[in-house]
Amino acid sequence: MEQKKIRATGAAVAAALITAVFIMGSTSYGMGRFYHKHIMRGQVLAIEDNEIYLCIGTKDGAQVDQKLDVYRITEVGAKPQAGGPSFKRAKIGTIKITKIVDEHFAKAVIVSGNAQKYDVAELEL
Repeated sequence: MEQKKIRATGAAVAAALITAVFIMGSTSYGMGRFYHKHIMRGQVLAIEDNEIYLCIGTKDGAQVDQKLDVYRITEVGAKPQAGGPSFKRAKIGTIKITKIVDEHFAKAVIVSGNAQKYDVAELEL
């Protein structure tokens, strides 16, 4: 009788672990897509020889010669206890897409202002 309980408990634990791994895996995949679509979209990844590499591509509606406003997001002030940090979003320039690399990435040049790594360029969709 005691061995049956142990086997049943072991099977239940194994089933729970398999379910947890499956959920974490599918959530990780979904979170990766969510992160790229909503967090990374438009982010300046690198700047080399006045050429900007962006995390924006055909899947986001990007096209060659399209102009995008560039924003810098900075944390401002002390962190309020209940609300967390507060941020400021400031327009710092405009860029123009010169080449679509693929569905996720593009190259651009600065039209006005400036841009740094981690700034965000926005498409008007």
